[in-house]
Amino acid sequence: MMFLPRKAGGLLLALLFTFAARDLSIAQSSPTALDHLPAAERKLINIKITGSKRYPEDAIAAASGLQMGSTVTEDELKKASRRLGDTGAFSEIAYNYSYSSAGTKVEFHLTDTTDYVPVRFEDFVWFTDADLRQHIKEHVPLFNGELPKFGRMADEVSDVLQAMLVEGAIPGHVDYQRVGKDDGPVEAIAYRVSDVLIRVGNIDFTGAGDAELPALKAAADKYPPPREYSRSRLNQLVQQQLLPVYRARGYLKAVFGDPQLKTAGMPNSTTAPDIVEVGPRNQTVIDVTFAVTPGMQYKLKNLSWAGNHEFPSNELQKMVHLEIGKPANTVLLNNDLKTVQILYGSRGYITATLKGDAQFNDSDGVAMVIEVKEGPVYHMGDLEFRGLDNALTAKLRNAWTIRPGDVYNAGYLEEYLPAARKLLPPTLDWDVSSHVTANLHDKTVDVDLIYSVKAPK
Repeated sequence: MMFLPRKAGGLLLALLFTFAARDLSIAQSSPTALDHLPAAERKLINIKITGSKRYPEDAIAAASGLQMGSTVTEDELKKASRRLGDTGAFSEIAYNYSYSSAGTKVEFHLTDTTDYVPVRFEDFVWFTDADLRQHIKEHVPLFNGELPKFGRMADEVSDVLQAMLVEGAIPGHVDYQRVGKDDGPVEAIAYRVSDVLIRVGNIDFTGAGDAELPALKAAADKYPPPREYSRSRLNQLVQQQLLPVYRARGYLKAVFGDPQLKTAGMPNSTTAPDIVEVGPRNQTVIDVTFAVTPGMQYKLKNLSWAGNHEFPSNELQKMVHLEIGKPANTVLLNNDLKTVQILYGSRGYITATLKGDAQFNDSDGVAMVIEVKEGPVYHMGDLEFRGLDNALTAKLRNAWTIRPGDVYNAGYLEEYLPAARKLLPPTLDWDVSSHVTANLHDKTVDVDLIYSVKAPK
């Protein structure tokens, strides 16, 4: 890939960097005379960036490490390209340059990588997220709240965060990891502080009504012991405990702001009286405040069904306990829909899904439409017993009433296991684990039951 603008008296070279599987290959032209030019002609007078849609030119120029007005060499241009490549932000990098008596101009031609994930700051309680992002941006020009899945930029962010701890006399060490679901893609890069134990003290609320405040306090008490702080745990508290307080009362658009944290001081014994030594670690206690915006309370206008064929709507309606004209309690509705899903599972629809679609009208309430996707019917496949002798296996297999090819009942296993336990020798303490596998290709369900005897205490 060569770029050859016409320029009298000028010499131009191009290098192409291609990144694949995080390996760098370089195609280089023949040696140049750049290093032998007078210093005045090697003075960097312009850096131009093309191709990148994610980053502004000044940020890329800063990330290259090149300084305007400095004298450049071929080796320094190579290093600048490698710096950009090492960040992981670009899948392809090429540069070309031209020079004259006025100095040297460099142009970088870039292709942005597409693999980016958000950054999470789990427990940097001494700084706001805005402070963290601003400080990182000052030292890592390409940082914009997201990071490439691979490359050195994640390390650069870690170094900045570590420097912030040192400057604040915070005795912690920054760690990070790429996180995601098991066997799934990377979803985020999470930064944490080790060697400092941070515990949650009081959890308070602003904007909450007197009627909801006691329930919020009770829900906040469910923050898991030993109440060690992490942003993810606070997010789970909001989703699993706090929001349901409002959803159960019909406040379907209630919003909790980001947690506001308050510490007594930096985590060292001389500046923070609430910091105590815990072995090699330091401990601090923080108070958390959530700002709540309840929004409007919605009452149920009507509830209807769509997509259901196996069961008529009037039969499903009897399983829902919401009342027309009363607050739209979506917590109760979700529990009722779980019961409906069990009903579908008993008919072999083990992949059936139910989703409530709320249609809001601020003047006369909310209409709920339950969208049903029944999916295919699954049948009984293989049944395996492990950890038992042949006689016990035969006895337990005979007690299993769903035969191969029968429609599979997703709730049957819960009925079967207590009954099957009565067939085992009562003198031993039995443990059983079950593995149920749905086979998409032939719509069958395999059940694997693994029995073992617990060791005596």
